[in-house]
Amino acid sequence: MLIVRLVSSEIPEVRFKQQHVDSDYPALSDNAYCHQMMRKKGMTQESCKQFNTFILENIWKIWALCRTTKAPCKYKYSNYHRSGTPLQVTECPLKGNSQNPQCKYKATNVKKHIIVACYGWPPLPVHLDSSES
Repeated sequence: MLIVRLVSSEIPEVRFKQQHVDSDYPALSDNAYCHQMMRKKGMTQESCKQFNTFILENIWKIWALCRTTKAPCKYKYSNYHRSGTPLQVTECPLKGNSQNPQCKYKATNVKKHIIVACYGWPPLPVHLDSSES
């Protein structure tokens, strides 16, 4: 079982979901949400990740982005897609110079368009490129 778990965490679409999706979408604006989620998702184990965005939407809605019109990409790739409507996200930037094991984050809960890179067949999100108002 451990082998399957290690391998599955390296699959890009699984890793995307692990890092960026919270389908329970509590829409909390308090900093405790970011602290808990960053720890739970393993982003504070070796060092404090500087910034992360959690998408607080149903996973099916997020997967459907890969079937929308392609979005311009700053890297000139053709597999980027932008949400047609703003999605609920919580942004978690690292507060000040906090360091592991006391990583502290500031929560900002907003609705933003997101841009994802999609890959595979059927295409699934593998990278969160940006979120914008």
